[in-house]
Amino acid sequence: MKNKVLLRTAVILTGTVSMLIPSFVSSAEILEDSNVGITYALDEYLESLTVREIKESEKKEEAPTCQYPEFEGKCLAYVEQAVNVRKEPDEEAERVGSLPVHGIAVVVEKGDTWTLIESGITLGYVRNDFLLFGDAAGAYAETTCPKKAKVNTTTLYVREEQDENSNCLTMIPEGEAYEVIEGDAGDGWTHIRVDSDITGYVSSEYVDVSYGFSYALSVAEEEEIRRQQEEAEKRRLAEMSSTKRMNVVNYALQFVGNPYVYGGTSLTNGTDCSGFTMSVYAHFGYYIPRTAAAQMQGLSSVSLNSIQPGDLLFYRDSSGGIGHVTMYIGGGQVVHASSSTTGIIISSLGYRTPCGAARIIWD
Repeated sequence: MKNKVLLRTAVILTGTVSMLIPSFVSSAEILEDSNVGITYALDEYLESLTVREIKESEKKEEAPTCQYPEFEGKCLAYVEQAVNVRKEPDEEAERVGSLPVHGIAVVVEKGDTWTLIESGITLGYVRNDFLLFGDAAGAYAETTCPKKAKVNTTTLYVREEQDENSNCLTMIPEGEAYEVIEGDAGDGWTHIRVDSDITGYVSSEYVDVSYGFSYALSVAEEEEIRRQQEEAEKRRLAEMSSTKRMNVVNYALQFVGNPYVYGGTSLTNGTDCSGFTMSVYAHFGYYIPRTAAAQMQGLSSVSLNSIQPGDLLFYRDSSGGIGHVTMYIGGGQVVHASSSTTGIIISSLGYRTPCGAARIIWD
């Protein structure tokens, strides 16, 4: 519109100047006339406006549409627990799966109330109330989702320094995932937290680093996981050689999810690794030393090849001393107060390399 007004002004001015020029003035003289030069200035100005508008339009098209481009077209579960995925956009529709905490999905079709998502092998609808999209998902992930380093080689050394000749703190197995400590590693190295006792560096070549996202589970996958858990529980119970062992392990498992607190001994409000094992056994009248090192020294040792549920497993710290302890629960798993990030958790027996074992219950 602005261009049209200026163009009309140019035409009027040009016409006015033409009316004032005598008929005997030559074309060359007209071109030299300062008044006639106005038309050329206006033409150039109009052309510059056009070019400027084109450039501004190009800039708008080139500008990024998402502050977190890796989340464009994706969404993240914004829930404290899993949210149901439905076959149709209706609360009463058949449930086809679930999207867990920090569950990520591709947005297939976003509606006003429901969004069709695809995550893992699950395709279905989730209410928008339980999802974050695009930039919102990226900002949420950046502030709340820890990064994980998953081991992609058979056995990986955790080094004290960012050097392949540095002291090996422990060894970690393929398939296990560990918390990434941000901003403290150079090129080619990833800084990880194994547990409360060990942090170290691993070669970035042998880990796959990603956000700690989860994916939706279909109903069939949920049932398979339940079946595997039931079988693992049966194997664990079969390993129990006495009712005492069974009671100790089952009691310890009640506190999974509770916080880790350095120096703490409370199974509910916070405990460290040795405080956890000490307090569990104290509940049954067994009084064992306070620290991991003292527990290993003061208890009867057993071979790592002959451990039974209820036995304690010990691990060396970065200085070579005993710095961490877990409780074997059977089925190739241990329970322990791991770190301030994870709290009390269940890990695979080989999540790191144990250096010894001890037994409290022998009957």
